[in-house]
Amino acid sequence: MTNPGYAHAETRALLVGAWQFQSNLIMDLVGPENDLAAMEALIRGQGASDVTVLRNDGVSRTTVETALHALGLRSRPGDWIFLYYTGHGALAEAAVKGTRDGDTDQFLPLPGFDPDVKDAERFIVDKDFYTWLSLYVPKGVQVLMMADTCHSGTLHRSVDPRAMGMTPRLTLGARNVELGSRPAPRFASVLASGDAAPVSATRDDLPNLYYISAARDDQIAWENALPVEGAPTRGFLTWSFEQGVTTARADGKGMAADQDGDGILSIGELGAYLNVQVRMLSGQRQESNTVIPPGREGQGLFATVPPPPAPPAPPPLPGLYVADLKARASVSGDHPWRILTDGQGADFVWDARAQAMLRRTGDIVAQNVKSPAQVRGVIDKWAALEALRPLLSERSARLMVGPLDNGARYPSGAPVTLALAPVQAQTGDGAVAPGPHYATVFNIASDGTVQRLFPVAASDGKGELAAGQLLPVLDSQVIPPFGADHVVALVTPRPPDDFRLLLRTVENQRAAARLVGPIRDLIARAGAQASLSIGELYTGN
Repeated sequence: MTNPGYAHAETRALLVGAWQFQSNLIMDLVGPENDLAAMEALIRGQGASDVTVLRNDGVSRTTVETALHALGLRSRPGDWIFLYYTGHGALAEAAVKGTRDGDTDQFLPLPGFDPDVKDAERFIVDKDFYTWLSLYVPKGVQVLMMADTCHSGTLHRSVDPRAMGMTPRLTLGARNVELGSRPAPRFASVLASGDAAPVSATRDDLPNLYYISAARDDQIAWENALPVEGAPTRGFLTWSFEQGVTTARADGKGMAADQDGDGILSIGELGAYLNVQVRMLSGQRQESNTVIPPGREGQGLFATVPPPPAPPAPPPLPGLYVADLKARASVSGDHPWRILTDGQGADFVWDARAQAMLRRTGDIVAQNVKSPAQVRGVIDKWAALEALRPLLSERSARLMVGPLDNGARYPSGAPVTLALAPVQAQTGDGAVAPGPHYATVFNIASDGTVQRLFPVAASDGKGELAAGQLLPVLDSQVIPPFGADHVVALVTPRPPDDFRLLLRTVENQRAAARLVGPIRDLIARAGAQASLSIGELYTGN
């Protein structure tokens, strides 16, 4: 994270995690322990030598504030501070209402928190972090703050109890929490007298603070066992960050999050990469958010160039759980999945009696699934999506599903509109890349069937996109079978004629797996000028 303009700039980090809360009101978590260890290894691998780690009983208002103040004292202009928290998040009544933050405060309940005791050592409000950063970090030091925790809000879809594993990082439920008074900052400002500014209730954005949250203000953040065999439970944001800097792009080179392939991972690229990854991993329930000072999207991260990623390991066989013994026997044997004896941690659950397939996210992803062949169609489809997920890039276009909010479940007969957001392909210096772009859009139905959507009619031409315009793709209605459809939008600088011929060849077949390799090749050839976006459409009553 070193600014090349400073010869001796350093990366420093304060990593904080809480997963054991010693409370009857707050459930313990599993993922933060794994997240914290992974983040420490990652940040040290990127050149950080000054790393402070606080965990569980060692986390309190005083320890966090003291550690941040100490980092500020040791920092010099050009340095970076990485401030990271993983654990629970919650909402409380704001002490000062009517500000730009609304009438609620997002806060972190720390180990030992009790809403009836109101011990200020056991919670930290978002405004506390703002005040400490304002006072304790010199203006020439850049700060990347990342919080893998809930902000607030409600679920768009419930988690089906037949699929076990998803845990929300939200605590106290709907309880109306009022926090007690908080102490003033414990330490004098480290800023020069001319740089210090009064901290007001309006909280103007800090010019040196980049902030990445795990979820929007109206969403819950989740943790789950991730799509690697034997992988521990992790937070979606942290795992996506780790994958973004340790796995390769479609061309097998560099970092996956460095989507323009220029060897520099910018804040803007990282934010875009995390957003699309978190959406896919959470089944559209969660969407990360990045706040960047105006004009600083191109700010580069990391002082060192990461080593070449290791060759990708073969994808693991997914775990399938079937409660009905007769149905379980029908899917045992030589199949591309592992049969599990219970549903804990299962990638898929086949409820044979209800003829429904569920995925680890707690969603019904296919209905009317009656036979082993149909089970295989569903699992093969999701294997193809998992292979495409690391290739996702929305630099050129993002597929939007409407009219309901992102991730909502559409009932039978509901209208559905799909559209591509305006094309704004960016070059490495932030300028808009010239030249035409062509869209190829197709659907993968809940049972894995491929369906072409655009271009199809003669009026679609070659599928060229007009810059700055929305492209209507499909206006339709939800009909059975219900489950999860995935609309795939591929944007390339030239018409992908061979790939479109392949789409025509496999249309109305369960052939999603045949499309992965050609898509990877197209993206590798097109580099930063290509875009791959996937919209999930969940249907059913």
